[in-house]
Amino acid sequence: MVIACVDIVFTHQTQVLLAKRDRPPRADWWLIGGRMIAGEIPVEAVLRKAAEEAQMAQLTADRCRWLGVYSTCFANRHQPPQEHGLHSLNLVYSIELNPVEKAAIALDPEEYNTWQWIEPQQISRLLDRNKAMDLALLSIIRDWELSRPQL
Repeated sequence: MVIACVDIVFTHQTQVLLAKRDRPPRADWWLIGGRMIAGEIPVEAVLRKAAEEAQMAQLTADRCRWLGVYSTCFANRHQPPQEHGLHSLNLVYSIELNPVEKAAIALDPEEYNTWQWIEPQQISRLLDRNKAMDLALLSIIRDWELSRPQL
């Protein structure tokens, strides 16, 4: 199965928000996001996921900055039949949060068991460079670093 997802790199100055899921397909560190709904445009999906999963309903489309498309594959998935795996095309956007928004982030406990704000150069200590998904996450963060306005 191939699906389309949106992922959000929430940022505050030089930090990014990583969240850890506790279930497939990605039971590890990743970004906030998920599946698009049929007929939904990507930015609408970003705003929906930001509201549903991070309690950021006040965000607007003009704050969504395009990063790129990434391809990720999983051996297992959450939906049956789990053993059939999943291939996802991830449309990734970044959103810079102000200090009040950063403090107000509240991730859905049904989706995420922990999260942290982290400097990009510290992310590799959380990841395994032998895992394709961890390499994909590092690639996304590297692309964000290269594209962001310098402070």
